[in-house]
Amino acid sequence: METGKLALFIKISPPILTKETIGDTYVQLRLFDAKTNESVPHTSYFISVWKDDKLLLRNLFHAHYGELTLKIVPTKVDVNNVVIYGDEVPQIPGAWTGFNDRVDVHAPVLLDSGLYHFEIKIFGIDYDQNIFAESNVKTFNSWLSVGDISNQKITYNGKSYDASIISYYDKINNFKFDETKKSISFSMPFNWDAKRIGDQPIFVHQEVRIPKAFKEFTDTTAYDGRVSGVPTVGRMLILDPYSIEGTSILHFLINKEDILKIAKTLPAGTKTMEFTVAPMSTVAKNTFDVKLNSGATAKISYDANLGAGDTIPLQISFFDPNGELLKFVRHGFRIEDSSGKVLIENYGNDPQKPGILSSEGIDIQEFKFPSQGNYKFTLGIFDHGLDELTTYQGIGSSTFAIGKSGQTGQPVPDYQIPSWIKNNAKWWAEGTIGDSDFVQGIQYLIKQGIMKIPNAQSGSGTSQTIPSWIKNNAKWWAEGTIGDSDFVQGIQYLITQGIIKV
Repeated sequence: METGKLALFIKISPPILTKETIGDTYVQLRLFDAKTNESVPHTSYFISVWKDDKLLLRNLFHAHYGELTLKIVPTKVDVNNVVIYGDEVPQIPGAWTGFNDRVDVHAPVLLDSGLYHFEIKIFGIDYDQNIFAESNVKTFNSWLSVGDISNQKITYNGKSYDASIISYYDKINNFKFDETKKSISFSMPFNWDAKRIGDQPIFVHQEVRIPKAFKEFTDTTAYDGRVSGVPTVGRMLILDPYSIEGTSILHFLINKEDILKIAKTLPAGTKTMEFTVAPMSTVAKNTFDVKLNSGATAKISYDANLGAGDTIPLQISFFDPNGELLKFVRHGFRIEDSSGKVLIENYGNDPQKPGILSSEGIDIQEFKFPSQGNYKFTLGIFDHGLDELTTYQGIGSSTFAIGKSGQTGQPVPDYQIPSWIKNNAKWWAEGTIGDSDFVQGIQYLIKQGIMKIPNAQSGSGTSQTIPSWIKNNAKWWAEGTIGDSDFVQGIQYLITQGIIKV
């Protein structure tokens, strides 16, 4: 087999570690054929692990069936005294394997918070004795962060509150609460070397958890966040008031691009990443829901003071049918104007795996709306959860209005549908009333001004056949699966075809 066509799949479980969760940590390695996706049998993996340039593990492992699972048991021992529970492969001196290719490794790996560098060399494939010449050895690199939990007491106006910082990258230091500014600050060790950052996948995630009883901090939707003095924008700071009852969680989500931008602003020799966050005056929000045909719902909210011509951050929060936040959602979206022209379509940057990944189930997407009026927001979920479940895979859309910049308040859509019309739509979809009765009823409501439909110019079509998709739309709208805007589109179609005369 040609090694040039092989790829390595590395999975860490759990994918984000804190010192509290590393009791059952598994590293899974699977060498596979990139074209057929089949695991390569009898793979020999030479695995080295470093932290801060200190070698912690260097051993050879073998997977007869192709997928190797290492259970890591963090143990304070020297690298030369690492203990491995498994079987040695007779044909490969020093190589370890085990039942179902699973091996327990007691090593000084994942003992402390920080960044671990895994280097995996593929020494051989296809049969046990096959060991590559040095020039054919393939090397893969991966980095894994072990986080830290810092529990703190905050005192404000004589009252004490339990807060916590969870770092998914390195150890938390220098926690401070400034009572006059109501600001929380902390730091962690960080190597700002641009070459190091550029050479590896890197992502910094910090959580600030504050009890909602601390109302002076949590009774707002707006926060001023800063990373090493640089203000957070867009997805860099996300508020999650849903996941833990009685707790507001603020997520700093700092990607590689953000880190490289911040690095340019810092003096040489900086060795920490600094975080501060403080509440700002609450911002009035406009909100609308998108109901997906899978039962999931998305709540979209945006600053009510922003309007046409402004760049508007749209916050999208995903929920299951029970109202629980959906985590690790891979999604895409589309925005159209009232004429149906697509203004933006975003399904992520990975053609192999479509979707924008929102690990916390909340995403922020910025968009500048060219003019006041109605827009259609279509949202799709590809999968969710760490196991990429498709339970809530689906699509839905909703219409919302963008008003004038600086004009607070929810703009009124340019259509009006009384809710009781849902009964008519349901009866029609079920066949209780016929096409002509439904059409005549809608026609009467539009003429009387009870139901308002935009762009209601009658067409000159002669066909009286109503497409099945319109009846389906009516059924789904009556059941609440799709929004008003989709139902309106169906009525607009009937008007333009001359089936409904207005």
